[in-house]
Amino acid sequence: MIVFRSRCMKFFALCCLVLCASGFLHAQTCTLRGNAPEYANQSIVLYSYADYFTKLEDKLAAFTVDSQGNFSLSFPCAKIREVFMYLGVYKGFVYAVPGKTMEIALPPLTEKTLADELNPYFTHEDLTLGVLNNSDGGLNEVLLDFNSEYANYVEQNFTALYQLKEKRYVDDFAQYIDSVFAAHKNNEFFVNYKNYTLNNLRYVVYVRDALTVTRRHYLNKPILYNNAAYMDLFQQMWHDYLPRNHMKGMGKDMKIAIIYGKSPTMFKEVLEKQASLRNDTLKELLLLQCLDDCFKMPAVFPPAPVKQTLDSLMRITKIPEHKAIAQNIWRKRNVLTAGDAVSDFLLMQHDSTQCNLATFRGKYVYINYCRSENYACVQDYKVLQEMNKKTKRDLHIVTLSADKNFETFREFAHNNPQYNWTFLYVGDHPEVLQNYRLKAMPSYMLLDTEGALVLNSAPSPLDNFQQKFADIVIEKRKRDAEQKKQQQKYKLW
Repeated sequence: MIVFRSRCMKFFALCCLVLCASGFLHAQTCTLRGNAPEYANQSIVLYSYADYFTKLEDKLAAFTVDSQGNFSLSFPCAKIREVFMYLGVYKGFVYAVPGKTMEIALPPLTEKTLADELNPYFTHEDLTLGVLNNSDGGLNEVLLDFNSEYANYVEQNFTALYQLKEKRYVDDFAQYIDSVFAAHKNNEFFVNYKNYTLNNLRYVVYVRDALTVTRRHYLNKPILYNNAAYMDLFQQMWHDYLPRNHMKGMGKDMKIAIIYGKSPTMFKEVLEKQASLRNDTLKELLLLQCLDDCFKMPAVFPPAPVKQTLDSLMRITKIPEHKAIAQNIWRKRNVLTAGDAVSDFLLMQHDSTQCNLATFRGKYVYINYCRSENYACVQDYKVLQEMNKKTKRDLHIVTLSADKNFETFREFAHNNPQYNWTFLYVGDHPEVLQNYRLKAMPSYMLLDTEGALVLNSAPSPLDNFQQKFADIVIEKRKRDAEQKKQQQKYKLW
C-alpha cells in the first residue's frame, strides 16, 4: 500500500511538472528593444500574419519610442514567428525567438509622402531588421544571407531556370547552398526554410508534379505552420488546383464533395484514392486551400455550400491551427450583405476614451472611412456638418480616421470642434479595415439601429445620402406600423 501511494505521488508530481512546463511554453514571450533617435516619440504597432494562407494582419502589441529613441516591448511568442512593423515607407520584418530579448536596428526614417499616404494601392518596401545582440542565434542573419544568395542566383540565371528549364542549374545551386550554409545544419528552422525554398525552385523548374512533391516532402511529416517557405511550396503546388481541374478527375470529385456533399469527410474520402495524400492532417490542409480558392469563383462554386463546408470543417477539426485558418478564410472572404451583423471594434476618440458599436445602438450609424489630409474627406466633412444638424435624431455619424498618427488625429479633432460627431482613430487597427473591407477613401456604409448592415457601399453626403436615408427610415416606419397593426389584429382574435 505504501509502495502504491508512493507511485501515485510520483505520478502526480510528474503530471504537475508536465503541466507547469506546458504552461511555461504557452506563456513564453519575446522582447524587442533598441534605440532609434529618429523615431523619438513615435507610436509603432507590431503585427504578425494570422496565417500564411490568408496573410491577414493581426496586431500583436504597440509601443512608443521615448524622447531619447529607446523602445522595448514584449509579446506572446510560443514558437519562432515572423513579425513586422510599418516604419515610414518600409515594412520591417524580423523572426522573433521565444524567451529571447532581441536588440533590433530600425532603418533610417523615410516618411511616406502625402501622396503615398492617400494612395490606397501604395506598397511598402519589405526590409529585414537587423538583430544586434545575436540573441536569435543568428537566425535572422542567416535567413537574410540565404535569401540574398537565392535572389541573386535566380536573377542571374532566369533564362536557364524559367525558360530553358535546366535541371542542372537547380541541382548545382542546391549543392552550393548546402556547402555555404553547412555551419547552420543544426538550426532546424533555417534548414527547413532552405530545403522548402529549394524544393519550390525544383518544382517550378523541372518536377511539376504536385503529388510526387507532396509525397516526398509533406506526407506524414510535421506541418510547419510558422515557416513561410513550407507554406509557399504547398501553395505553389495546390493554389487554384480546384478552379483549374473542377471538370475532370480528382478535381471533379473534390468539387462534388464541397458543393453537393458539403462534407469535409467526403472530401477526405476523395483524397484517400491518392497515396500521396493519405494523411488526415494533410487532407484538411488541402481542403482549406481549395475552400479559399472556391470563394474567388462564385459563378462556379456557389458561396453558400462553400461556406457550409468551411463551417463544418471549423466544427469537426481536431487541429487548432486548422480551425484558426478556417476562421481567417471566413474573415477574409466573407462579403458583407444587407442584414449581416458586422464585427465589433474598440477604438479611441481624440480624448482617449474608447467606443464600440454598442455605444451607438438605438440609432442608425453612418460610418465613413477618411483622414484629415484627404481633400475629398474634408469636403465631405463640411457637408456632414450641415447634414448632422438635420439627421442627428435618427442617425449617428461615425468617422473612422486613418490619420498618420494619433497625435495628428487628436490635433485635427481638437482644432475642428464644429465637426461635432464621433471621430475614432483606426490607424493602428488594420483588422477593422480588413473586416469592413475599407480601402479607398472616403468610403461609406450604413448600419441599422441594432448594428446590422443596411448598405455596404452607401452614398456619400454629396451623392444625396440624406434622401436615401429618409427613404430607408420611412420604409422602416411603414413596416413597423404594419407589424404593429397585425399584432393588434391577432390580439383581437
